[in-house]
Amino acid sequence: MKHSLVKLVACAILFSLNLNAQNKKPIKALIDSNVVFQEKDGMVAVEAEYYYQQTASNIRQWYRTSKNEQVNVGRDEDGKHIYDASNNAYLEILPDERVTHSDKLVRGTNFSNKPGEVGVLNYQIKFNTAGRYYVWVRAFSTGSEDNGLHVGLNNEWPENGRRIQWCKGKNEWTWSNSQRTKEIHCGIPHQIYLDINKAGVHRITFSMREDGFEFDKFLLTKDINYTPIGKDQKVVLAKGKLPKAFPEVKYSYFKTIAKSSKENKSIAAQDFSIKNTNFYKHGKNWLAVHPEKHKEATTRTSFNFESGNYDIVFVGVGENDGHSTFTLFINDTKIGSYQPEITKRLFVEGKPYNKTWENITLKKGDKITVTAKVGTDGNEYTRARWAGIVFTSVGKGKSIQNAPSSYTAGN
Repeated sequence: MKHSLVKLVACAILFSLNLNAQNKKPIKALIDSNVVFQEKDGMVAVEAEYYYQQTASNIRQWYRTSKNEQVNVGRDEDGKHIYDASNNAYLEILPDERVTHSDKLVRGTNFSNKPGEVGVLNYQIKFNTAGRYYVWVRAFSTGSEDNGLHVGLNNEWPENGRRIQWCKGKNEWTWSNSQRTKEIHCGIPHQIYLDINKAGVHRITFSMREDGFEFDKFLLTKDINYTPIGKDQKVVLAKGKLPKAFPEVKYSYFKTIAKSSKENKSIAAQDFSIKNTNFYKHGKNWLAVHPEKHKEATTRTSFNFESGNYDIVFVGVGENDGHSTFTLFINDTKIGSYQPEITKRLFVEGKPYNKTWENITLKKGDKITVTAKVGTDGNEYTRARWAGIVFTSVGKGKSIQNAPSSYTAGN
């Protein structure tokens, strides 16, 4: 028995050593140096996963996540964020050992203010036009310690490529070109740029500032006023061939937050009756109002869960042509009304478009009533789309909503 135990421990140590050795071996790139991207009309976009070479990867490496692949390398507490990722894939630099500000900061390991020191990705771009290009990066940040990156050019790391910073747009794919400074930690817009001194093929590089950083796509533009939206520009090649796109991931924001805790109870909008309500079923997830036929709708169902006090999260949908108005009643007692924010997209589902009512007493059998009114921007009408209602434990109403938004149209 003692001999077996010693053998088992030895095997475990050997496995650990092999795993560490594998982690230090550069991950194979999807493309090679024959693939060159192309700037056209002062603009070029590149998917993060299409680097041709990864260097300085002994301490931290960039790993790809897609529908069918996700690595398990050391500490990595957040889940996949494939939904709404351009090309249905992204990179993350792992392991992610500094998740919160209280975790130990180790310079040159889990943090690097020195560009090119840790985790360098290399891309080739043919520029048809010389000049100053403003750099935008699309990233997914969940906290304060996974939101920094550096960009360089032709083996150099200019000052205006250092410390790209994300503060806004947590828990969703968000573009930034702001540079963090000592005085302004959330960064100064339009301060991240590269000066291309002559036309031709140039090497663009990115390196880690904070581990756990999730990198989806980057874009270079000569237009200082250009702001990317969604997945934005398509990739254009000057040379070579790309692999086929990664498989698409279907996602529902409402279902995700409804299932985020075992204590949650939920009623999907389409579980409410639509007969004689003026609502119709929009796709597989929402109820909506057709503004050419109706301007208001009302539906009702029963609360068939355990009696008690709950935080109520009403999951609405933001629209780009006005504010819809939703009102919630319990047994004909008005709980409240609200209007989701207007969006830049056709319609969007996510935390900014919800309403939370806290510590509401509910009894089994209570009647839940929802009324909806369409809005307008003066030209077109909204459809008062909504996804459903989540009933969660008191105090959890706001926290359960931290999940990626569903961008259903206008990507």
